[in-house]
Amino acid sequence: MTIVNILVFFLIFNFYSLIVLLSGYFFKQRFFAKDKINLGETLVFGFLFIYILVTIIHFFIPISSKVSLIFYSIFLLYGAKNFKEISFFLKENFHKSFLIAYFLCFLTSITSNLHDDWSLYQLPIIKSMQEFKIVFGLISLNDYFGQGHSFYELMSIFQLPIFANTAIYLLPIIFLMSFIFFLFSEKKEISNNFIKLFIYFIFLLLLFRYTRSKEYGTDIVVISLIFMVQIYVFQFLYEKKDDSLLKKTILFIPFAIFLKLYAALITIYIFIFFIILKKDFFLKILKFKKLNLLIFAIIFLSLGKNLIVSGCFFYQLKNVCIDKEIAEWSIGNKAANERHIYTTASSRGWKAYVRSIEHERFVSPQEYLKLSKYTYPKYLAQDKDFERLLILIVIIAITLLINLRFFKKNGKENSLFILIFLFILPVIIWFLKIPHVRFGANAYLSFMCLGILSLYFDLIKINKKYLSYLLIIGVIFFTSKNFKRIYSEIKNNRNVNYPFADYKSEDFETFNVGKGNVNVPKNSLWCGNIPMLCASKNYLISDIKIKNNYIFLISEEKNIIKFINRTSHYDMIEMNDNLKNK
Repeated sequence: MTIVNILVFFLIFNFYSLIVLLSGYFFKQRFFAKDKINLGETLVFGFLFIYILVTIIHFFIPISSKVSLIFYSIFLLYGAKNFKEISFFLKENFHKSFLIAYFLCFLTSITSNLHDDWSLYQLPIIKSMQEFKIVFGLISLNDYFGQGHSFYELMSIFQLPIFANTAIYLLPIIFLMSFIFFLFSEKKEISNNFIKLFIYFIFLLLLFRYTRSKEYGTDIVVISLIFMVQIYVFQFLYEKKDDSLLKKTILFIPFAIFLKLYAALITIYIFIFFIILKKDFFLKILKFKKLNLLIFAIIFLSLGKNLIVSGCFFYQLKNVCIDKEIAEWSIGNKAANERHIYTTASSRGWKAYVRSIEHERFVSPQEYLKLSKYTYPKYLAQDKDFERLLILIVIIAITLLINLRFFKKNGKENSLFILIFLFILPVIIWFLKIPHVRFGANAYLSFMCLGILSLYFDLIKINKKYLSYLLIIGVIFFTSKNFKRIYSEIKNNRNVNYPFADYKSEDFETFNVGKGNVNVPKNSLWCGNIPMLCASKNYLISDIKIKNNYIFLISEEKNIIKFINRTSHYDMIEMNDNLKNK
């Protein structure tokens, strides 16, 4: 049975990939028809276009199974109508190396062992979009719902009859595959050795760092977009002043930001384009009329969605929420600031601090930020992700050392200081504000290192032999870990539908609140596959109103703060108690 399931899983993997491809090709023909766009970029366009469509549709109707089927039908008909044209595009852009990426990505997709966050907020977000049109104040059910999860919203349209959402977690992996296709394509086209070295490094990072499908959440999507923008910047610096590079950069930046706010640091790289182009920069930007309208639409739709869902332009930023007296569905600035404090403390090593046996009492995030104002790197270094950062540094060192003899003094002087500053600035802001490795550290640090070196040296030649050996070792490491994982999961997994997700039936109670009902899990804070509207606690929603056929969820600010404190601190408090008992 497992083998049959894997074959069906394989077909769904390909079907979803096809839909993304057709969406991307349609988008490419409308906005980049005159530009040379590779297969990887086309697939990324597909994700972006689907995000725009889903966001617009959800303002008016739920993303139901009927909507999904209509969506599939439209693009399949488009594909059939333009079959010859699309086939020629694929033939022209296909490389044998794509098969490696295809195999590795599908290999990682074979699992039903998902991250705990899947039940906490990821699946509930998807279900809320499928069962209801946009809900005012959805964040009141669970404040995690407002923390910028646009990729999960995009995933809501990828549901199939019978299978429903049991294979929906394939989408981040398909995005990763798209990114790897992009890397293979760029590597063949690029002549600058520094950029090639950067691409080799990214391959190694993916092989050694992202070996488990659990890790392929939205962070890998955002980091992939950051890397793409950085490669465009490198190309603009050292190879060609192609308008398409600028167009793709200004398009992917807002997409990345609305997926995860920490991606906002890549806006700094726009200044590199400005330094090179100077007066021509704004003239070129204004020339992209259709694209500018599209970017404005992305920003407008995304901010509008954020305001409806949470009452905030960007939840967790300070003082960007509408006051509850003006918008009663808003979560309010006090609650948003409470979550901001927790997130800031967590990114600066608070959890590692609490886990330490040297502390006899629980320390709140507020207290920790005061205590560790200048000493937080000490506790940050105790985080497991920091160990992975050290692996990154080792990989960078190895790739540089095996090519060091080919460095030659360059002597570039043009705007040198400013460029160095722009390479370093994202890292400085990251370290001061969000110094957690998962928040883009791999991309920002590697780009800074290689970027500064590229200003002072020319890489005359790349030692491809050694790099190829590293890649082979990486592929062996990657595949062996995944085969071992799959074997273990098949042997120990009681899920008869493996690798399809097995959503367990959760016990829940239904409470009538105002003009609606709220389902509350009996035994946990997680809603999982419970029908929406589902709240983690029954005290969160004080009223439900219906206006113009839209649902408005009303909550008291003090209750949201209570929930944030409970969900944020519970595991830490429990861990601290266990340490004291020892």
